[in-house]
Amino acid sequence: MTITPEDRAWLGDLPKVELHVHLEGSMSVDTVRALTERHGADPTEIWPGGFPDAFSFDGFPSFAAQFFYGLSLLHSAEDLATITDRLAATMASQNVRYAEITTTAYTHFLDREDRAGMSWGEYRDGLDEGRRRAAARGVEIGWVIDIPRDLEMPDETVTIDYLEGGETPTGLVAMVLGGYEVGFPAAPYARLFARAAALGLPAVPHAGETEGADSIRQAVERLGAVRIGHGVRCLEDPAVVDLLREREIMLEVCPTSNDLLQVVERMADHPLNSLLDAGLRVCLNTDDPGWFATDLVSELAVATDVLGVTREQHRAMQLDAVDASFMPTDLADDLRRQIAAG
Repeated sequence: MTITPEDRAWLGDLPKVELHVHLEGSMSVDTVRALTERHGADPTEIWPGGFPDAFSFDGFPSFAAQFFYGLSLLHSAEDLATITDRLAATMASQNVRYAEITTTAYTHFLDREDRAGMSWGEYRDGLDEGRRRAAARGVEIGWVIDIPRDLEMPDETVTIDYLEGGETPTGLVAMVLGGYEVGFPAAPYARLFARAAALGLPAVPHAGETEGADSIRQAVERLGAVRIGHGVRCLEDPAVVDLLREREIMLEVCPTSNDLLQVVERMADHPLNSLLDAGLRVCLNTDDPGWFATDLVSELAVATDVLGVTREQHRAMQLDAVDASFMPTDLADDLRRQIAAG
């Protein structure tokens, strides 16, 4: 089908929630270029022909290399506050009222050739200031701290140690296991996520993106996942589908990300409808909107245009996202009323 201008306008006006978006992945080409110039970085190691006009990838590893180049440009609390504010500006323009934004703390503490890593206090202050700027735009942020499974090993406790030391970022709501799944199963991280749970931080790990259904099972059974980032490969095992349905675990699905990182061969093959038909809880998200040149309205629009998702399905997914979020009760009640009336 072809999305109509009226449908696109309706999707833009609909009050929205996003549960799976990476702060460090929100940097656009223009933002990365500006930070490259600000800090005198050399992009030719990643892009030998010079800085690109648009990002492109041939799978997760090539995406990760470019992503970590972007990370290397975040030197200060002000850099973090700036990219948070830029993301919030886009969200505000699209009536995204609440977002749970993932940030990979560990990568900001690493020493690099040209500089020392941030201190915990500087990192925390950058997030706090960014959250204040977002609130001024009408976007409420809940922070989700990421343990990158391909960098922070199960016997390394840097992130959890910092969190147990107190003085956490304002609005911290959950803990995620991120990074490249292949070769880095979830089960060894069970103890770290038990410590996070003791701090009141529920588990919302990535699983079932670059690995199959067993990755999802481990995330649920060993980490206590209450939501799953991606999860589209659950369909490879009916028992895992049953597990997700029985525990009412939300899947944070990111169609453009799945397409660009070759989780699916083409958008028309995306399993969104199969997930919905299986009775699973699903919401739509951008994942890394700067790197993937997308935004939440675009994700909803492609779901309508390519996959045939209806207005009623969009409204239902938004209401479910409110229920699956960790937003304040008064905001949740307000959003439910506005979405139902949209």
